[in-house]
Amino acid sequence: MNLFPQYQGPATDVAVFIDFENIYISVRNRYDTNPNFESIMELCQRYGRVTIARAYADWYRYPRVTNALYANAIEPMYVPTYHYDREQGRMGRPIKNSVDMHLCIDLMKTLYAFGNIGTYVLITGDRDFIPLVNAVRQQGKKTVVIGVAQATASHLAQSADEFLFYNQVDEDVDRLQSQEVQDPYAAVVQAVRLGRERGAATTLAGVKLLMMEVAPDFDEHKFKDRSGRAFGKFKDFVRDAERRGLVKVFTSGSVSEVFLPAEDAYSLSHFAPEAPPATVEEEETDTVDEQDLILTDSDWAVFEEAMRSFEEPVLFIQVYDSLRGLRNKEIIDLSNNAIKHMIKVAINEGLLKRVTRGSHAYYAIDPGKPFHPARAVS
Repeated sequence: MNLFPQYQGPATDVAVFIDFENIYISVRNRYDTNPNFESIMELCQRYGRVTIARAYADWYRYPRVTNALYANAIEPMYVPTYHYDREQGRMGRPIKNSVDMHLCIDLMKTLYAFGNIGTYVLITGDRDFIPLVNAVRQQGKKTVVIGVAQATASHLAQSADEFLFYNQVDEDVDRLQSQEVQDPYAAVVQAVRLGRERGAATTLAGVKLLMMEVAPDFDEHKFKDRSGRAFGKFKDFVRDAERRGLVKVFTSGSVSEVFLPAEDAYSLSHFAPEAPPATVEEEETDTVDEQDLILTDSDWAVFEEAMRSFEEPVLFIQVYDSLRGLRNKEIIDLSNNAIKHMIKVAINEGLLKRVTRGSHAYYAIDPGKPFHPARAVS
């Protein structure tokens, strides 16, 4: 099976930069073997002619590796490691060396000095390289990141034009992946569980990254919904999984997270407000001053616009926080209690459609009904 992607763009020169310690330690911990630089370079050559290939590390700590690098046309770049206890020399406690800084400087020099290089391959899982990837892309260059599963920051993978797990590059370790899931719906459930085990935020992008780990060949465009239409986006695929009762999508502000049906999305969310969700029954105990009872046409117009900004049903407290944010921007002028009361009026009058998921109620504007609220409440 050919695991290498077939790059369809024009062949350009390629530069490869390897954060050696990151990839070496990650591969050793994950697969109990050394990185296969022959496979790595074979992949890089798929994108064009490799004119620069460099690996950065303190090579005194890895004296036997440099021969493998030279054999694959990779130049070892020495970066010394400094120690706390200088009088003990290399027996002292090492501190973090400056590999990241040296790699970044060399890559930026290359970026501006060699316009012929159109693709930059960065082999690391360190999130500190996100600004570097962004800077390369801003110059119109293609970026490819190769990292090890469980040791690669999801935001780094998302920032690149193309991301590959190391096991997709090295066929030998790919054979060790015995837990590959063929059913895409089983894969998305397993991906959410894997994210939960690692304490990671299961955003849509995060779940897709985890699915690449449990099902390397997954591509949502290969699958169709119940009406026979191919999924255009990963979000469409997850929504279909939600309709099948396999997962549920929880939206907080502009961030959507994926949870299992039995999970309390609000308590597990990495992005929801810290305050516990309030129920309508709890809100009814609040007192509202008489001056807060007057709700103008302008207030209701702001309320309608705020509700229509949510793509999915949201919690009471999310509506409340959204309106408070508009108040802070001086778009409306209502007290906290008046805002709560306004939401309850909208619920009681049927302006908001209620959906129950687990122990929580979610609200959204009913698109099938005209939005005609009471103009004043007494």
